[in-house]
Amino acid sequence: MSPEINKVVRLLEDLPLEGVCSGSLGVIVAVFSEPKEAYEVEFCDEKGAITAQVALRSSQFEVMT
Repeated sequence: MSPEINKVVRLLEDLPLEGVCSGSLGVIVAVFSEPKEAYEVEFCDEKGAITAQVALRSSQFEVMT
């Protein structure tokens, strides 16, 4: 499944500076093609508050089905 806006993704690596751990679920909110392909992903807590918003390469997450 290809990464697209509103797709749920699972993080494949820890991002300690952003406070997000491997296995965390997030949602793609933007897709960038320049200067390199990247995806802006929002991570939320269990109450729905945004805890991090990070630009990631596709190798750093997997799209959930």
